[in-house]
Amino acid sequence: MNANCIPSLDKEIRGISAIQTISRVNRTTKYKNDCKIIDFSYDNVNVQNIKDAFEHFSDVVVSDFDPFSDKRVLDLLLTELKKSEIYQKFFNPFMQIYKDADRRDDPESYLDIESSIEKFIDANPKRTADTKAKTAQYFTILNRIEYVVDLESKFSDPSFLFFLRKFNIIYNMMHRSDDVKDPIEVYFDNQIGIIEVETGEPEKKKKKKIKVAVGAEEGEPHQFDILKIIEARNEKEAIVGTLIKEFEEKIQDLFDFVRAQEDGKRLIVKIKSQVSEDEIYDDFAKLYRRYKALNRKKVGDYFFKEMEDLVDKLCADFEATVTS
Repeated sequence: MNANCIPSLDKEIRGISAIQTISRVNRTTKYKNDCKIIDFSYDNVNVQNIKDAFEHFSDVVVSDFDPFSDKRVLDLLLTELKKSEIYQKFFNPFMQIYKDADRRDDPESYLDIESSIEKFIDANPKRTADTKAKTAQYFTILNRIEYVVDLESKFSDPSFLFFLRKFNIIYNMMHRSDDVKDPIEVYFDNQIGIIEVETGEPEKKKKKKIKVAVGAEEGEPHQFDILKIIEARNEKEAIVGTLIKEFEEKIQDLFDFVRAQEDGKRLIVKIKSQVSEDEIYDDFAKLYRRYKALNRKKVGDYFFKEMEDLVDKLCADFEATVTS
């Protein structure tokens, strides 16, 4: 086992035999810095057998972590992402904003390109879903190996990561799911911006017992229809009355903000001119994102979290205030 040769396995080994075999190979000797074993067993069963043996007899958990294989996958993902239509179509316009120091950190600078990306995702669901999956995998691997192996700067280029994060946020907003959590999450700590938070398979939800629907008791009428949805979502909370009042005030503040904007004034004209609903919604959604970017700290994250999938309802309520 100390000779300059490559050991090979042509039969299956299990249990203590697996440990003895590996232990012999692992002997140290002069000039021996590394050792590799070629497994010729059927279906390469010895790979898992050796791990199982160490876990059982040595109380050692053998990790599947392979940063060099991960790096090869990362390189492939980088190539694929740069070939994607999202990158080809939107990265250069994005870079014009990113390279401008005065515009880079201003959320309003990105509103037009965000709106265009939204429309592209909506029109190309299959291709953008593929890009989304690759983006998730890219950040998961990058976070896992960034400080383990030396990576070229191209993998963690700030502008590229920032662009992918923008795309990821927009995609997630358009495809909310209560069943499976997204495997990446945005955070701000001057690092790559996205970290792995879910690695295992999501737990299967227990089948809920079907119940006959019961109508809610008649309550006080609300100023905005959207508040009925918020009330239903929070019907088990003791503070629902206070919450609804707070939301009513925040929605009113949002609508006042929309009316005060030049774009908002044009939107009101469009509403009164019977313009298509899609155009009205797009304009309102852009104004909503601007309000969110400028007022997040004052209004609070909970309000925007509740409204994330209800922007169309907000738009309908705003239209009602204009036409009534």
